[in-house]
Amino acid sequence: MAEGLRERKVRLTRRRIEKAAVDFAYEGGIKSVTVEQICDAAMVSRSTFFNYFSSLDQAIFGPPLEYDPALTERLLTTHSDDLVVAASLIVTESVRGQTDDAVTRRRLALFAREPGTTSAVSWAAHDSRERLVAVIAAWLDSHRELARLPDDDSETEARLIVAMSITVGDEGIRDLQEVDGELVIDPAPYIRARRRLAAVLAD
Repeated sequence: MAEGLRERKVRLTRRRIEKAAVDFAYEGGIKSVTVEQICDAAMVSRSTFFNYFSSLDQAIFGPPLEYDPALTERLLTTHSDDLVVAASLIVTESVRGQTDDAVTRRRLALFAREPGTTSAVSWAAHDSRERLVAVIAAWLDSHRELARLPDDDSETEARLIVAMSITVGDEGIRDLQEVDGELVIDPAPYIRARRRLAAVLAD
């Protein structure tokens, strides 16, 4: 019983800190947020903040993403003709989360409000990128007929897909509509961004 109460306290404290960080960033912009503001709002000390989060960015943007197998399978299958768009949508939906969570919904809206944030966070989040590369490489291994590279190098193809999806995601998310503080995820802006990228990369 005591262990359960301790775990609950840890979870609630972490949640208060995270909510304060995201709320301040959403209301005033990412660059305006300070650890001191968050600590005051969450009623914790600076040392407690750093016991829970290694940096201010981690409190605002969250831990490395975990990718739900059902979500990734659905999006990769639906967008099998363009895995760059699929990867962008996987990240967007994973940031939002698959539960009714006000913090993750607001975090996603924050990405759309602050141009360039998606790219900055994606390139900084090594674990998130590597996990997505692994997911896409495994999917390509199971669907070799859909691979674009002829040399059976699924990992290389997956790395290129993820790298391009970061750019497409950063462009596409700017055009998503925000309704009552929640971003409505629509593939159309990602598809448009992907076509523009293809035009720029064309020989």
